[in-house]
Amino acid sequence: MHKKNSDHMSNLQEEIRQAGWKLLKDRQKNRFEHKPMSKQKQIFLISFAAILMAHSSHYFKYANNFVIGGVEGLSIILSRYIPTTPAIITFVINIILLVIAFFVIGRKFTLRTGYVAILNSITAIALDKIAPLATTLTQNKLLELIFAVILSALGSAILFYLSASSGGTDIVAMILKKYTNMDIGKSLLAVDSTLTIISFSIFGIEIGLLSCLGLIMKGIFLDLIIESFNTAKFFIIISSKQEELGSFIKHNLNRSATMLDGKGLYKGRELTIFLCVTNKYEAVLFRNFIKKADPNCFITEIKTSSIIGKGFYFNNGE
Repeated sequence: MHKKNSDHMSNLQEEIRQAGWKLLKDRQKNRFEHKPMSKQKQIFLISFAAILMAHSSHYFKYANNFVIGGVEGLSIILSRYIPTTPAIITFVINIILLVIAFFVIGRKFTLRTGYVAILNSITAIALDKIAPLATTLTQNKLLELIFAVILSALGSAILFYLSASSGGTDIVAMILKKYTNMDIGKSLLAVDSTLTIISFSIFGIEIGLLSCLGLIMKGIFLDLIIESFNTAKFFIIISSKQEELGSFIKHNLNRSATMLDGKGLYKGRELTIFLCVTNKYEAVLFRNFIKKADPNCFITEIKTSSIIGKGFYFNNGE
C-alpha cells in the first residue's frame, strides 16, 4: 500500500513537472510568436490614446489657450466668441466633419474615426464637469506646454501606429486627398500655422509664442515617438558557427534570416554571413548569445525602422 502511494506521488510530481515545462515552453513560444495584435488590444490602445489626448486638452491646452493647430485650436479661438467651452465646440465640429466624411469618404473610415473623435470629445466634456479648472495647474506655462505636447504626441503616435485617426483635420485631409492634388501635409501645416498666428491677436504675445513653440515641438515629438515604436535592429553577422546561430534564430527567437556563403580575405576561411532583423528586446538576447557562441565573430548592428514583413509591419487595415 505504501509503495502504491509512493508511486502515485512520484507520478503526480512528474505530471506537475511536465505541466510546468509545458507552461514555460508555451510562454516562450507566445513571447516570440509575432502574431498580429488582437482586436481587443487594438481597441484598448485606441481608447487609451483618445482618453490620453482628452486629458492633455483639458488640463493643458484649453486651460492655457494653447492654439497648437487642428480642430482643438480652432475651438479655443471660437470659445472667445461663443458662450460655451472648447470641448463642446470640438465635439460639434467633429460631428459635422464625421457626417460629411460618411457621405464623401465612406462608412468604414467614418466608424473607425468617429469612435476615437467622439470618445475624445466626450471625455473632455466629462472632465469639464468632473474636474473643472478655475485656473491653470501651475504657474509655469512652458512646463504645461511640454506636457500638453508630449501627451498629445503620444496619443497621436499610438493612433498612427494602429492606422487609426483622431478625426478633426485628419478628416479634412482625407477629403482633400480624394478630390485634389494638393500637398496635404503642407496644406494642413498652413492651416495650423494660420490658427496659431491668429492666437497672437486674441491671447497675446506670450501665448502666441508658446503656441508656435508647441506646434514645432509636436512635430518633433511625434516623429520621435513613432520612430521608437517602429525601431528594429538589423544584424549582419559573419561567423563560422552556422548551426549554433541558425538554431538560436529559428528556435529561440522564432525568426528567420538570410544566410550567405562567405570567405575570409586574410585566411581564406569558409564563413557564413547572416542577415537578420529583430526587435529591440530580441536584439539584446541575440547579441548576448552571439558573444558566447562565437567570441571571434564579426557583428554589425544597425538601428532601422519601417521594416515591412511578418512580425514587424503593422497595418490595421491589412
